[in-house]
Order: sequence, then structure tokens, then C-alpha cells
Amino acid sequence: MRSSQRGTLPRRGDNEETTHRTCRGPASAACNAPAGRARIVLIDDDWIMLSRLREIIAQSSDLVVVAACRCADGAMLAVERYRPAVVILDVRMPDRGGVELIRDIRAISEAKVIVFTAALQKAEIVNVLRNGAEAVVFKDEPASMLVSCVRKVLAGEACILPHITTREDLNAETSGDVTALTQREREVAQCAAAGARNKEIAWQLGISEGTVKLHLFHAYRKLRVGNRVGLALALRRASGDTLVGITFVSLTFV
Repeated sequence: MRSSQRGTLPRRGDNEETTHRTCRGPASAACNAPAGRARIVLIDDDWIMLSRLREIIAQSSDLVVVAACRCADGAMLAVERYRPAVVILDVRMPDRGGVELIRDIRAISEAKVIVFTAALQKAEIVNVLRNGAEAVVFKDEPASMLVSCVRKVLAGEACILPHITTREDLNAETSGDVTALTQREREVAQCAAAGARNKEIAWQLGISEGTVKLHLFHAYRKLRVGNRVGLALALRRASGDTLVGITFVSLTFV
């Protein structure tokens, strides 16, 4: 269902289904997103949080929220219907685990997933990144960092601040075997982990972009990771680094 006022969240008591017990679709959506603006789907069971996120993103001329969802089932419908470039989600959803929801979204779309949350343990950060999230956003830093993170993710770049975890933390979470990669797969993976885009990797290695994508697909599968952050974690672990940088940014609503 759609809100009677396009681009706004429904109020409590509205006819639209918005709670996780009754939700069957996006909490609100804007069907006709302006051309040239990156589509974003928001997922959080807190309607106040959704409203604040929408207000923050509305200030950006290059981004637009096409759906704001309060349950996992509604979120999946929104992702399938609106084909967003980015999904911003809370991993603490009452009706589905965060990692499971990330996997489900990645299975039906090419959307970049940014997790935003009040707190995560180090092992949880590694887990969501390894399973397909591009970055983890915390709710206690300036709101401008969220928009910056979205733009960097859309550009294929790593997000901003390094968080350091120990090698032992990764040993408990990452089980892919780097030695299973072919020489070319490892070359492509190293370039991707360093932040190079597919076109740049293709030019550097003298291969097509399609071949780059194929090598990345095999590297992801063999290393059991979901994105370039996961590649970096796996490759750094294999190199014997004592400390490994994990990408994350944080968010404060003011």
C-alpha cells in the first residue's frame, strides 16, 4: 500500500499497515523517483528513525528515498518493486535476522547494503560485512557521514573511518581459503580490495570488464564473502597481518 501523501511516512493510526505484525508492503513509497537520483530503500522498525533518515536524505539533490519499511517482508517487496541502488537497514529487526535479510536482499537485487545500528560487537561487524553489507553505520556521529557513506558506496569506494579488530576475531568469522584462488582471481581480488573499480582493474590487467566480474564472482564464492570489504578482510588475514582494518561510519541525528 502507498501513503496518500507521496514521499511522507504514514502517521500512527493511518489506514496503511505499518507495524511488523501486519506489514505486507512498504511503509511508504514514491513511485516516480526523479531521473538521475539514486534510489534508496530504508528499513527500520522505528517509524521516528525512518522519518529522520528520510529528512536527512531529502536534503541531497542526488539521492531519493523511494520506500521506507518497518518489516522485513515489506522491505523485500520494496526492493523487488523499486530496484534501489542502496538499501539502508537496521540489523535489529523483530521479524528477521539482519544477516539473513542482507542475504535475501542481495539474492534478488544488486543494491548496495549499508547497515545502520546503535551498536555491534566486533564479530558482528565482521559477519555483516562478510555477508554482503558494504559498510556499518552507527547512530552516534554526524548525520552528514551517512550521506557521505552512501555516495562512496555508490561510487564503488570504501567508506571513511577504519575500525581495528584483532586477527583472532576474524579467525572465528572468516573461513574462506585464499589458496583456492587462481593467480588471476587473486590479482583481481587484490585490485578490488584496494578500491579499484571493475573498469580500472580491466585496464590494468588487460582483460574485459566481464572477465573481471567473473573472477570476482569466483573469488567471492571461494572466500565465502559478499563484497570487496570481505575480500580485503580475507586477503589481509591470509597475509599474516596482526591487525585488520574494518570499514565503518557512524551517524548522529541532530
